[in-house]
Amino acid sequence: MADALLAGGYRLRALVRRPASPGWLKDLDAELVTGDVRDAASLEPLVAGADAVVHVAGKTSAKSEADYLEANASGTAHLVAATLRGSPDAHFVLVSSQAAGGPSLDGLPVAASAAGKPVSAYGRSKLEGENEVRRATRLRYTILRPSAVYGPRETAIRDLFVAASRGVVPVLAGGKPRIQLVYAGDAARAVVGALRRGARNETFYVAHPEVLDYRQIADTLAALPARPPLLVPVPSGLVRLAGYVFGAMSAFGSRPPVFDSEKATEMLQTAWLCYVGDAQVALGEPFRTDFASGARQTWDWYSANGWIRSDNIGGRNKGR
Repeated sequence: MADALLAGGYRLRALVRRPASPGWLKDLDAELVTGDVRDAASLEPLVAGADAVVHVAGKTSAKSEADYLEANASGTAHLVAATLRGSPDAHFVLVSSQAAGGPSLDGLPVAASAAGKPVSAYGRSKLEGENEVRRATRLRYTILRPSAVYGPRETAIRDLFVAASRGVVPVLAGGKPRIQLVYAGDAARAVVGALRRGARNETFYVAHPEVLDYRQIADTLAALPARPPLLVPVPSGLVRLAGYVFGAMSAFGSRPPVFDSEKATEMLQTAWLCYVGDAQVALGEPFRTDFASGARQTWDWYSANGWIRSDNIGGRNKGR
């Protein structure tokens, strides 16, 4: 997103918790401000004099619902308050999550105007973050709800690409659940599109309109390596068991679980579908990358940057 904003001619000021290790912001033409959305006082120098505030910070794994709420709800409230004090006319763009709206219970795309029905603590915390924005009566805002994001630099879905490079692709829950994905570059374009449209107190889903079932995703991943990997069925019961086991194991460590029972519940929903026709029109048609082409671009980037290491890659895609 920072790359897209800089390419669009915006001047960038970014909040970082560890200024000595700013990750992908390193070497970008951006002013770095040390702080944390959970620390209200640290946000004043971030937003002072800003024309727009893009809130993309968030906690995606936590040991408790209170931890999620502290970062995703209270953190949003802190940033909203700082914006209203330091830049009351700024356009506030909240990058929320499809999890705030919840899954499609009737198999039809969920509209952004529908009442949120999250099925996890994470989703509830993101919905409460949205409500902090909507309750701020003087705030000019846009709320964006990305679906599952994949692409260069992304680490959560990377494991599926790594598995494919090692000769195995899991087919979860019989391959039947249906979802929409969004390529990272398309998600960034949606943010730029929202800024160019201006603040109209709107909410949009951010996802490619293509609907995929888990089997189609597995087949696409299996076509990436030079030698086709083995497709391995993983039944729903095993996914749920893994969620309980990993969640229980995390109780004995200091880090939050990467996967737990709630993540399993989200993964096993029948459908995560959302309506994006309004977003395509309003945000300048940002969703341009279907999964077949996006997966290939992601695979090539992982390979070129040494994130995939396997003799199974072959040819120009072989990782370092």
